[in-house]
Amino acid sequence: MPHRVPRRGLLAAGAGLVVPPAAAQPGPQGFRARATGLRLGANLERWFPVAANNHARRLGRGWWQALRGAGFDHARLFLPDDAGDGEDVPRLFATAIQDATETGLPVLLGLADLFHESNPWDAGRWRSVAARARFFAQATDPAMVALAPLNEPAFPGPEAWTPLRDRLLAMLRAEAPRHTLAWGGHEWCSWRSLLPQPPPGDANTIAEVHDYEGGDARWIADRFGQVAAWGRRHGRTVMVTELGGALPNGRDTDAWAEDLTRLLPALHRMGLPAALWAITHGNAWRLQEREAPELRGRLAAVVRANSAR
Repeated sequence: MPHRVPRRGLLAAGAGLVVPPAAAQPGPQGFRARATGLRLGANLERWFPVAANNHARRLGRGWWQALRGAGFDHARLFLPDDAGDGEDVPRLFATAIQDATETGLPVLLGLADLFHESNPWDAGRWRSVAARARFFAQATDPAMVALAPLNEPAFPGPEAWTPLRDRLLAMLRAEAPRHTLAWGGHEWCSWRSLLPQPPPGDANTIAEVHDYEGGDARWIADRFGQVAAWGRRHGRTVMVTELGGALPNGRDTDAWAEDLTRLLPALHRMGLPAALWAITHGNAWRLQEREAPELRGRLAAVVRANSAR
């Protein structure tokens, strides 16, 4: 995404929340097949599902039902960099996911935030993310939840990123044998960096694209047409898991809504599900009023017009 938020202190009140049990069996088609029927989702910015004023909280099923009622049919969230190595924060996320999926919202979950080539993970970080994969594989339903090793990579090219991508996916697959896994291109999951990527050998995966370019109808059709063609060529599912408008419109709700009136119908025609960035504590790319999923200004009408309802 085009912005970074300050780190927050590690939450301390998560021990009492209950981790949902793993489903006995995955759904007959799994998350990847479910993804083809999705239309419009919402991202929850880093700490939003678990923290307000640095105190642990549970949004509750009613909040997720309201999000669904606003016109969203899936959600995406990921663990922030300062989530720690223990299970306190994962337990908070697991409870949020339980509430979301029990209201019928499938979830894409990133197990870490960023991986920069200039700041590689040490052995402890690899162990921590593997432990999170094991935890969420046991705590979530593979038919409703897809797992990604991280939110976004930052690498100079596919030759540096692809082997590491495959190593990350193999690590997750060892811990989560039934879950669909998600990954993106080397440049912050941009559409450009997807195109040179070979698909992973693991077929139960989804390719992610993040986009903040807006543009006119021709530019939208050009770049996303190439994305959709990549998916058809490789027989792989592609989701636009972060979608904003043009970067200058992050604080201009009307301009952002205008971008979405061009973006969303085009993506739907191409069969590319999109998740908007974001339900957030911040002021840029803020979908909602206050902390309830009541959408701001023109965004409410745009979402309704492009939802699955």
